[in-house]
Amino acid sequence: MAARHQRVWTHRNFLYLQACFLLFLGLAGSAHAANPAGQSYAKVLRLSGTVTAVMSDPDVPRKLQMGDTVFVGERIQAEAGSEAVLQTSDSGYIALRPGSVFVVEQFAANKQDSDQISMRLIQGGLRLLTGWIGKTNPKGFRIATPTATIGIRGTDHEPYVVTDELAATLAQPAGTYDKVNSGATILEANSKSVDIDPGYVGFVRLTKPTKNRALMTLLLPVILDSVPGFYLPGKFDEELDRISSLDSASTARLDAAREAAQHPVTAVAAPLIPATLKNGQCNSSAVAKAWLARLDGALVGKDSAEVLSLFAPEVSIRSVVKTTSGGTTTLNIGRDEFAASTRAAMKALGNYSQSRPTVTGTPARAGHCDVVLVKSVAVEQGLQNGKPYRFRSSEEYQLELRDHHWVATKAMTTQL
Repeated sequence: MAARHQRVWTHRNFLYLQACFLLFLGLAGSAHAANPAGQSYAKVLRLSGTVTAVMSDPDVPRKLQMGDTVFVGERIQAEAGSEAVLQTSDSGYIALRPGSVFVVEQFAANKQDSDQISMRLIQGGLRLLTGWIGKTNPKGFRIATPTATIGIRGTDHEPYVVTDELAATLAQPAGTYDKVNSGATILEANSKSVDIDPGYVGFVRLTKPTKNRALMTLLLPVILDSVPGFYLPGKFDEELDRISSLDSASTARLDAAREAAQHPVTAVAAPLIPATLKNGQCNSSAVAKAWLARLDGALVGKDSAEVLSLFAPEVSIRSVVKTTSGGTTTLNIGRDEFAASTRAAMKALGNYSQSRPTVTGTPARAGHCDVVLVKSVAVEQGLQNGKPYRFRSSEEYQLELRDHHWVATKAMTTQL
């Protein structure tokens, strides 16, 4: 029975535990050659193999090393079997996959509304974790490819350009692909667009334009039924997973803090998040976001004591999962068993990413703010025992305010 319990929680709560400790990534190192004149936008944070940078005019590329600065207008190329991670000046990340070629054509990161980054992906793949530009001015973050344009909304995603030459090697149609890990992107081509949610891949085929309306549909962006096999984790993806997970948690904390700051409270002994606003209304939305952010952060930090402190001793945890026959099964576990199975199952999880598209909090009883009902949708994907999976579930928690702290007395997750 314990094994069954472990399997149940693998898809949801173990996701955070994979992001245990964020490595503090340094930018040590110095340029080994004269830097080209121009505007810088990033430094080399991680490097494996041979990655070069060349301006449009010079013929001789410079071989990048750890800590080197890269500049707007440089064509960055990763040789076969080589990878790199660039940290941009707006605290974002650009991970180059083997054989990828791209160039940043415009960049401005002055913490103003006009901040922007525009890049062109020529071939191969990137993994992009957007910095403050993607969060404060998402319309200013654009990726152009030979067949499409990609827009973002505060995102961790992986655009990939399969050229005609790569198509034969990868056994995949040539064109532009974009896989979203968290957040969302918009894939645009031929005056049409599709929204890509976490766990999905958008695609635009590389096809010569035609006036034939039936064939013209081949040029329109679509959502694929499955993730293409060429999407494999990179050498530095575990670090990027940790960064992405912690960034999601910190964003949730920031949203909760902003909401609470907009509504001053009157409380004799202020709880973790005040239950009642100054106007007498329940502060349920901020409570929901802050409690989930605290849970996320504790699991990311592998702080089992903090995790347990968020659940009441008598908490009941229920999970409804789908069976292979198409039905469902319901399992109930206690707080300690939940914590133990979480620690055990994290060892089998890899290449994980997740997002919370929705979070709501409502008072359990009208006129009372000491019990809050929390609902959230979680979307996850990754590798479990080396096998890829994608999982979407709904979560419900009943939170009670006890001794100035919010604890869950009930929890339920249902596979969608």
